[in-house]
Amino acid sequence: MTFRRVYHGWCIVLVAFVCHAVNTGLIFYAWSVFLTPLAAVFGGRGRVAGAYASMQLACAAYGIAIGRVVDRRGARPVEIAGAISLATGFLLLARVRSLPALYGCLAVPVALGSTCIGGLPNNAAVARWFVRKRGRALGFSTAGISAGGILFAPLAQFLIERVGWRDAYALLGLTVAALVLPPVLAFMRRDPAELGLLPDGEPPPSSGNPGAGVAFFERERERSVRPQVAVREANFWLLAAPFGLTMAGLSSVLLYQIPLLRDRGMPADRAALVLGATAAMGVVGKLGFGALLDRFDQRRVAAACFCLQAAGVLLLWLGPIHSGPLLACYVVLYGYAMGGNATLQASLVGEAFGRLHYGAIAGRMAPLIVVAQAIGVPATGFVRDLTG
Repeated sequence: MTFRRVYHGWCIVLVAFVCHAVNTGLIFYAWSVFLTPLAAVFGGRGRVAGAYASMQLACAAYGIAIGRVVDRRGARPVEIAGAISLATGFLLLARVRSLPALYGCLAVPVALGSTCIGGLPNNAAVARWFVRKRGRALGFSTAGISAGGILFAPLAQFLIERVGWRDAYALLGLTVAALVLPPVLAFMRRDPAELGLLPDGEPPPSSGNPGAGVAFFERERERSVRPQVAVREANFWLLAAPFGLTMAGLSSVLLYQIPLLRDRGMPADRAALVLGATAAMGVVGKLGFGALLDRFDQRRVAAACFCLQAAGVLLLWLGPIHSGPLLACYVVLYGYAMGGNATLQASLVGEAFGRLHYGAIAGRMAPLIVVAQAIGVPATGFVRDLTG
């Protein structure tokens, strides 16, 4: 009996899943849990949200350079450095005593580490290993984003209640290094060509036809758009604008979901579970939209995703969110729709510009998206502080 060897690209997907889960779970979902105790220490949600915005802006600045490094060196060295930087940043957060120190810690080690183990290197890696199956591969890898919310939001709440927010940050910093470094060191590779493979697990060219592999990579080189050219194309701006606006809304909704529910009388542990349930639906959304991207026009899939998110926000705004059935409808609708964002963005960038310069192009697009987030998140916090 013979067994077909598993294509190494799926190991890349697994590593990306873990990195997405750790990065987004701790930087995004767990931040919502830390927001209330941090606001109590550092003078209000608006000020603390400003610190978060400074981290986002720093991530955007780092992304431009890191994207180029990923294209040249691969994701492996970048993610090793990122895990160390993020773990160090969390250990330092456990010791901050002033608002400027909070800003600096988030903007330097935390932002750098987050950028290095986040979507940019992982999506670039998956895009290099998959072409025909890219939607499904990105669906599985970006499902880690939602899985991180399922795991780390309740975990952060548990740790804060047991040991306080400072020791919680220290323990989570050690968790970063323990979860990210082993799989990156063991499995992450730059390109299928390093192992004599082709994208999607296609069989390598036979010895009688060695030119087939060369022809494939020549076609890929011709199809891939250089970053300097990409920023002058309409597709670049038609992708950056809608995803920037969508991410601004998504970040604000999820970051303030727990404070909103707590303000309306929901216990903290239950509010964290609701956020985890929203993230769980995001897993379903990522897998669902990933499959749709490989079968249907990606533009139509993106339009459907954006419309469903808008409907979810409308339900959150108009409905009595303390009502069990309406809250469940919001979790299902918004969770599923917002789950498709990361998969859509990664797939559309690869589809529009090719895989060879993915990192540099995504890195140049990131500041535009992050600026929108950086404006939307603190603005929501200040409005909340003013209106009560």
